[in-house]
Amino acid sequence: MFGISTTGKNREGRAVVDATALDTGHRDRGIGRYVSGLLGGFEELARLGELDVDLAALRLVQDASKPALPGTGQLEQWSLHRPKTTHLTRFALNEALLSGEVQSTGARLYHATEPWAAPIGRGFRTVLTCHDIIPLLYPAQYMGRGHLYWRAYYTWMQLQRRWTRLDRIIAISEATRHTIVERLGVPDSRVRVVHNGIDHTQFKPVHNIEHLDDVRRRLNLPGVFALYIGGFDYRKNINTLIACLARFQGVDLVLAGSIDEATRQSLQAVAREHGVLERVRWLGFVDDQDLAALYALAMCFVYPSLAEGFGLQALEAMALGCPVIASNTSSLPEVVGKAGLLVDPTSAQEIGAGVARLATDELLRAKLSADGLARAKEFSWQRCARETLAVYREVLSEGD
Repeated sequence: MFGISTTGKNREGRAVVDATALDTGHRDRGIGRYVSGLLGGFEELARLGELDVDLAALRLVQDASKPALPGTGQLEQWSLHRPKTTHLTRFALNEALLSGEVQSTGARLYHATEPWAAPIGRGFRTVLTCHDIIPLLYPAQYMGRGHLYWRAYYTWMQLQRRWTRLDRIIAISEATRHTIVERLGVPDSRVRVVHNGIDHTQFKPVHNIEHLDDVRRRLNLPGVFALYIGGFDYRKNINTLIACLARFQGVDLVLAGSIDEATRQSLQAVAREHGVLERVRWLGFVDDQDLAALYALAMCFVYPSLAEGFGLQALEAMALGCPVIASNTSSLPEVVGKAGLLVDPTSAQEIGAGVARLATDELLRAKLSADGLARAKEFSWQRCARETLAVYREVLSEGD
C-alpha cells in the first residue's frame, strides 16, 4: 500500500512536517531528536497561541496491515504508507511517488526534515532541513565501497539540480550554511540558519544521589572518567581520542553509543597499541533514563569530531553542567562558544592536555560547568520551532 492517509476535515492548505524519522532506526539518533524536539516546540507554540500555520506531522506506516497512526497532541497526524525496505529503495520510492502524494492532499508546504525525501511539485513549496553534507567533505570514507546510498543520493540530487530548486534550506548551524553555499552552489538568499534546541526538562542538573549511585553501579563506571557519547564513524575521530589517554594518568575514558563489533575491535586495537586498553570502558547504547546521570557523573565530556552539522551532545553536556572539551572546527565553536575548552581534533597531545587540565583544576571545572549551564539556556526547541515557523511564513508569502 502506498499513499498518504490524512485526518481532519480541513486538510487543504496544511504545512506537512516529515516526522517519519520517529518510526525508523533514526528515532534515537540526531535526526530523530531533531524531529521530536521540533514537533514538541510546535506543540508549545500552539499552547501559547503562536502557531498561526496549520500543521500536519507525517508519520511512517511500514506495514500495510496496520491502520494509520493515531494523532496525538495539538498537531494533526498523517500517515505515509511505505513497505519496509532499505534507505536507498525508500528514497527511490519517495522520488517516484511523494510529490504526487503531497499534491493530492492539497498541502501548501512540505518540510523535509531528513534527506530521504525532498519532493518538488506544483502547488506546494518545499523546505529542507540540511543537517550536514559530511559525505561530500569526506568522500573516501562515506561515498566509497559499502556506501552506495550516499553516492546515489548526492549524484541524483545534483543531476536533478534539487538543491537549487528547493524554496528554502534550513541549516542547523552557520558552519553548515557555509558548506551548503560553498559546496552545493545554493544562493545564500535561499538558506536560513535555525539552530537545534534541547529538551530542558530532560537535560538538567541531576541532584538525586541515590539515582547517581544506582547508575554508576549498574553501568560499572570508573571513579574518575572522561565521557564520549555518539557514533563511531570516521569523522567522530575516536582513534585520536583513545590515543590521547597515553598523555595523562588517573582518568579513564567511557564510550557510549551503539557500535558494531568490527569497529569496536578496531578501536580496541588502537587502545592496545597505546597501552590504554584497560582504561577504556564500552557502554554501548544508553537509554534516555540513564543519559542525564551519565553526563552528570563524568569529570568532563570530550567531543573531538573532525566535522559536525551541529553537535547536540556537546549541548546536552553543557545543559547538565558537565564541562566540555570540543573541537575547534566546524559547528562546535558555534555551539559551545566560550563555555568550553576548544582543541585541535587532530592533536592527541592537545586533547590530552585539555583532559589533564580539567582533572587537576577544580576551579576551571566549576567555571566551565556554570558557563555551560548558561550557554545551554540560549538553545530551546521552542525557539527552534518559532524560527522554523518564520521560514514557513516567508516561503508561503511568496505565493505559487
